[in-house]
Amino acid sequence: MARQWLIPILIMVGVYVFSQHSLKGGPEVSVHDAANLLKSVPRPVVVDLRERAEFEQGHIAGAISVPSAEFKERLDSLKLPKTEAVILYDTDDTRVRESTKLMYESGYQGVLKLKGGLEAWRGAGHGVVKPLPAKP
Repeated sequence: MARQWLIPILIMVGVYVFSQHSLKGGPEVSVHDAANLLKSVPRPVVVDLRERAEFEQGHIAGAISVPSAEFKERLDSLKLPKTEAVILYDTDDTRVRESTKLMYESGYQGVLKLKGGLEAWRGAGHGVVKPLPAKP
């Protein structure tokens, strides 16, 4: 008799876990773990979803700038790895969540949100870089 409840309970647990995962926009990576991942081979791709002006004021070394407003239309042309780690960050968790969801729906498996975004990165003492000025 207990077995007849097992399947509905497992389904409810699965739905709950999936909904919590979806609400958060996918797995998060701590600043500490992200810094360690960036020292690994292959190095994860890091995508800065902030506006270009914000990117130019300072970003994580090696990050590519793809403003969240352009992310959906540029995703295919970015040629991001489908099975390796891709770290997304911004200052607004909503935009990261939307981009992460889009990537999962497009078949990407290694998408990670930087927990706390760039502010957490800086707060942990990690530096940022600025693009070199264009030569005259």
